[in-house]
Amino acid sequence: MDLAPNPDQIGLVDAVGKLVAPFRAPPPNCRETVLTSDELDRQLAQAGFRDVARFDGMGPLDAVLLGEVVHGLPYTVEFIGSALLGPALAVEIDGPLALVQAPATAPVRFLAAGGTALVADGDDAWLLRLTNDLVEPVETTFAYPLGRLKESRQGTRLAGAASLMRQWWGVALAAEIGAVAKAAVDLTVAYVKDRRQFGRPIGSYQAIQHRLSECTVAVHAIQALARRAAALGTPEAALAALVHAKQACPRIIYDVHQFQGAIGLTYEYPLHFYTYRLRLLHGELGSLADTADELATTRWDSSVPDWDD
Repeated sequence: MDLAPNPDQIGLVDAVGKLVAPFRAPPPNCRETVLTSDELDRQLAQAGFRDVARFDGMGPLDAVLLGEVVHGLPYTVEFIGSALLGPALAVEIDGPLALVQAPATAPVRFLAAGGTALVADGDDAWLLRLTNDLVEPVETTFAYPLGRLKESRQGTRLAGAASLMRQWWGVALAAEIGAVAKAAVDLTVAYVKDRRQFGRPIGSYQAIQHRLSECTVAVHAIQALARRAAALGTPEAALAALVHAKQACPRIIYDVHQFQGAIGLTYEYPLHFYTYRLRLLHGELGSLADTADELATTRWDSSVPDWDD
């Protein structure tokens, strides 16, 4: 499968890259744990980038390519979830989209009054327009705005839509992990080129080069599998992308923090905008073991003999 962007996709990525250019760095002397921008959100919506998968001749792969740009910013913005799940479920999304797995007891990303929630509950999904009485804000250091849903059985019932919701949620999650991980690795590569120890840049040491090369390969694989899942549109491809993304997360977090040392643990340095997000994304939609088990069941269950018989 050739997943290289075509000329139209390259132009689309370039256009969103120009739009987000003013947001590629945090404000001077920023010590925030969650960095958001209403202006960035407004510009993305106004330009129609969230609706790219609805346009003739475009689809989920185009949305993933744009998400790789948007989610690589230090600013946290809800994008890929609404860009993929709105068209997949044929629903209109108003405001930021929160994706929720019932029972909705844990804090959820982008769950805020004025937005929309999609809740997977058994075989069905529920579309909720969020108001103040439905949402409890949650303080966090995970670099995402979080909230807790007080009531999930309200709104519009989407019968039988839960499996499709989880499939495209997995694609969105893998694509977001890939974009955030790439930003963390890119920041680390720039740092080791400048940071000097024993009279030379620490990036000149072969051990560091090898480990960052492995992180880069892992990021490229995450993005390739997320693109493949978007292009194929199958549950198996979505699970394969998510398994690899979850598997690579801890290694990438460990290495980028180790090579940036103490500065990477401070709020005035932007690394936490990426690694804190990766920590939260890593646990979304279940553990790595659960996701891998689901992939194995999807891929091989019908052909594996029952050894108990």
